[in-house]
Parts: sequence; structure tokens; C-alpha cells
Amino acid sequence: MALKYPNSKQFKQELDGDRLESRYLFLGEEEGEKDKYINRIISMAVADEGERQNASGRFHIENDEFLNGSDFALSPTMFSSRRICVMYNINTLPFNKNSALFHDLIVNLPDSTILILTSLENKPPVFMTADVLAPIKTVQFWRYFDTDIYKYVAMSFRRLGLAIDDRAIELLIERTGNDIKKIDDAIDMIRFSGRSGAIGTETIRDCVDDLKDASIFEFIDLLFKLDKKSLALFKKIFENGAPDLKIIYMILRQAEMIEEYYHLVEGGMTAEEATKQAGVYSKNRENFRRYTEKLPPDKLKQVFPLISSADYQLKSGGRTGELIANPVFNLVTTMVFNI
Repeated sequence: MALKYPNSKQFKQELDGDRLESRYLFLGEEEGEKDKYINRIISMAVADEGERQNASGRFHIENDEFLNGSDFALSPTMFSSRRICVMYNINTLPFNKNSALFHDLIVNLPDSTILILTSLENKPPVFMTADVLAPIKTVQFWRYFDTDIYKYVAMSFRRLGLAIDDRAIELLIERTGNDIKKIDDAIDMIRFSGRSGAIGTETIRDCVDDLKDASIFEFIDLLFKLDKKSLALFKKIFENGAPDLKIIYMILRQAEMIEEYYHLVEGGMTAEEATKQAGVYSKNRENFRRYTEKLPPDKLKQVFPLISSADYQLKSGGRTGELIANPVFNLVTTMVFNI
């Protein structure tokens, strides 16, 4: 008989009681909820907002970051009394060649470190035996039902002091594909758009792009992490007819946001203050930190001439039907392989 793990609502009650464990495993497809609880655990563990960036590390096991994550988790803390190590998609770990290190990670985790493992699957990875799972707090993050999603959107706007009509809720859910993380991002976009009064379908159309399929936002995220997967995602949105000039604009907007961040830091702001001042939404700040790791100021400077060149080619010659001849595709390949 399969074990039944506590769900996110039950887990919330534990956190409400200020109870933290040293090891967590978050199971299930509801990624947005996982991120909320990860951020809450980090905030609870490290009270000082300025310390959190150094005290926490996030590592993607599917991108072969297990060794880096283990080094972070097992090393003594230097700048903070606590350390939080998040390892996403632990189910993708090539276990045979990493079994000794994984065992060391679980058994010898320092008392000052909190380890959070995540998996998109609804049950623990096969290599996590009962003995391994014993000291780990496992939580199940089930997908929301449609009715739950509807109530969630209505309540989120109510907490912000905003009214939203039924048709607007339906359109927002349609455009975000029932994904809580995308819904939260969309609500943030509307919140910071300066709109007042009742939120209707016109506001949703103006502020929320259709995110349910291959998203331009996901492509931008991968591109600024210089991830090779961005090429495959660009191919998909290219074939779906996404406007090249819109993509160029979004690349430019992200590059300018990073440039503004560096300008503010050079002017004496802390990284946390500069991130906020540059206009980075709270839920995107971890991704933004990874962009700055991949694109320090000297590398970022190389991006603007590429954007300018692609923009000029598009406006001079129009959209080409061949992927390899597309100016934006050439921009992407240059960023990923030559910067």
C-alpha cells in the first residue's frame, strides 16, 4: 500500500507553528505552490533579508548541478548562521554514479543546513528507500482542481483590494493554463500595472499574454540563463508564429533590466535593493539572480549590439521562413554559444 503524505494545506499548518525540519522532499506537479513554500522556508530560516541571497542556493539536477548543490549543502556556512539548499527535480539524478555522494548528503547534512528536494512525480524516486526517507519531511503538492483555481484567483485579487469579474477570472485561467505559478506571475503583472477599479477582460488582455503553451516568457528565461534548451523553445514559438519584433522587444527589455541593476549596484545599492528598484517581480528574483551570474557586466555589453543587429535585419528584410536564416535565431545561438 502506497504511503500517504501530508498535502500542502496540512504542511502550511506546520509552518504556521514556526516548525522547520532539516530535510524536505516536495512531490507533485504543482510547481507554483512548491516555490511559495520554498520561499517561505528561506524567509523563516534567515530573518535578515540581506543575508538570504548568500544563505540560499538553488540547483537544477536535470542540468547536471548535483555536485555543485552538494558542495553548497555540505560546506560550512560563512556569512550566515543558516544555509538553505534547494535541489529541483531530484528524480532526474543519475543515481548509480552519485549514490555515495547522495548518501553523504542525507546522512551528514550539517545541522546549520536545510535541504529541500523536489520532484514532479507523485511518489519518491526509486532510489530513495524507506531508510533514506525516514529523516525527510515529505509533502505532496497535488494539482489544483478547476474550482479551486477559480477560488484561488478570486481570493488573490480580494487580498490585494481589487475587484475582478467572473469573465476576467475565466480569461486569466484560460491564458495561464491552470498553472499556479503563471497565475501568480499574471496577478503580479496586473498588480504592478497601476490599474485601478474593477478588473475586467480588457485588463487581462492588455496585461496577460497567452502563457498556456510554449511561452515566450519561458524562452526568455532559458535564454538569459544561456541554456541550450532555449534554441528548441525558440524553434517552437517561431513555428507557432510568434512575432519576431515582440521577441526582440522582450529580449531588449530583460537586458535593460539587468543593465539597470548593475548601474544601481555600482551606485551603492545592495543587490536586494537594486533588484527591487530595477522592477524585478518578487517571484522572478531567483531567476534574475541566475541571469546576472551568467551575464556579468562585460558579457551583458555584448548582447546589445546583437539585439540592434537583429532588429535592423528584421526591419530591413522582413520575416524569413527559414529558421536558420532568422535574425532572432542567430541572436539566440550567438548568446548561448559565443558569449
